[in-house]
Amino acid sequence: MTLHINLTPLRRQLGFAGRAGLWKFLALIFALLNLKNLPFAWHIRLLKGLLTHIRSSRLRLASQLGPSALFQPLITSSRSGFLECDYNLHKSNSTYFSDFDVGRLELLVSLCGYGIDQTRKDLAKEGNERFATALGGVSCNFRKEIKPYEGFEVWTRILSWDNKWLYVISHFVKKGAVRPKAYTLQPWRRSRTSKAGSNGHAIDGDNGKEGPHPAIFASGIAKYVFKKGRRTIPPERVLRASRLLPLKPAEHESPPVSMTPNPETTTADTTAASTDATLTHSDAGEFMAASLDASFSELNNWSWEKVEEERRRGMKVAEIYNRLDALNGEFTGEGDLVLGQY
Repeated sequence: MTLHINLTPLRRQLGFAGRAGLWKFLALIFALLNLKNLPFAWHIRLLKGLLTHIRSSRLRLASQLGPSALFQPLITSSRSGFLECDYNLHKSNSTYFSDFDVGRLELLVSLCGYGIDQTRKDLAKEGNERFATALGGVSCNFRKEIKPYEGFEVWTRILSWDNKWLYVISHFVKKGAVRPKAYTLQPWRRSRTSKAGSNGHAIDGDNGKEGPHPAIFASGIAKYVFKKGRRTIPPERVLRASRLLPLKPAEHESPPVSMTPNPETTTADTTAASTDATLTHSDAGEFMAASLDASFSELNNWSWEKVEEERRRGMKVAEIYNRLDALNGEFTGEGDLVLGQY
């Protein structure tokens, strides 16, 4: 006995009957395969991350993690859709920044959401100017291609800070290739030891030498500034309000909050003097990549000296990044010959 199932009524009900219905069906499949790139999808991703990590921020405070969580990365997962690919059939360089946005937002809300809100309330007594968190710049170095529909993870963490900028780095990593020792806010998740060398740095699969982790696709760095009108609020104040900094000796008191600095006086000039050593521009990429394997999971032993040591280590990279401000001086404007305007 042969069983025949007539799907025509169902196709008609769903609007997929006939040749026009076939095109509608194919359009639906294409949309489902590229949900990430549909109109307003980026805004929905940000809103979802915001709502999710408001809860994470409260959980972190309730868990009394404190300084031990300051440099821990937060992982967001995604996939490279077809509409994100360029003519070389790999993820286009411009699309990395939208995933970078999502990871940074989720990290800052999870770690600093309470502190930002508390700082805003404290500063409300000092005037009616608007308190804001602003992105001051972002840069990305590419190492390997991400193929169409290949899964990847964005590992985002705080790198360092100075009297004006909070620096955040992200690593785009092959999905599932690296697993942390544990998940601080999600202890129920299974974990395994990552494929790293005994000294905590990855072994480069190409030549067997110590170097950037072979699972890294790209690494990015961004800087944020906290503002009350034109007044710059030091990141340390927000981090302290977020209960992420330990008590510090009196001799390490922060400089006072100042007005927006003169553009001619760059942050790089001030940070260069505060670091113990300098890096070349070529070293910076390897430094950032190697930081993926750094272990920040120790609990209850983050003294002010240890936090300050890690902050200064991160500033060696941030110092080089800040020198990109000199690019503004390369624009001469009026009076130049140009090729044309199209």
